[in-house]
Amino acid sequence: MPIVTKDPQFLDGYRASVWYQPEKFLYKRFRLLFDTSFSHWWVSNNSPNKSINIYSASPVLQYYLIQKHFFSYFLIVSIGLSYLTKTHLDHQNLGMHFAFQDQVGFGIHFGVKKSFTMSLTALHYSNGSLCKMNAGITVPLMLNVEYAFA
Repeated sequence: MPIVTKDPQFLDGYRASVWYQPEKFLYKRFRLLFDTSFSHWWVSNNSPNKSINIYSASPVLQYYLIQKHFFSYFLIVSIGLSYLTKTHLDHQNLGMHFAFQDQVGFGIHFGVKKSFTMSLTALHYSNGSLCKMNAGITVPLMLNVEYAFA
């Protein structure tokens, strides 16, 4: 859920994801997992290009700052690939359907099995100047709420 949005203005939306954590990528302070997600973003102004769907896949690196029995604090960084269903959102030309998804932030795992997670992240979609037009979509503050089923 976006808390603060930047580009375009009046942006709302949601992002749903599924993560896979192979045990061989668990280290003392590092954790590498894989994320696939679906995002739906829309603008609430009178724009002709009001909404976009984005499908993404990315590796996610978590670095643990503090690890206790009931909770763990971590930093998160991720760069992945995305498919945008449209090349325009609001008055912005995103350039092409392919984009990179960048995400950085921090969070906490908590609970007896650390099944619950809350994090604050910054999220950005951009084609990395692979195309002449590269407006991008930026959500500088997003709240993520997660539950691990395993």
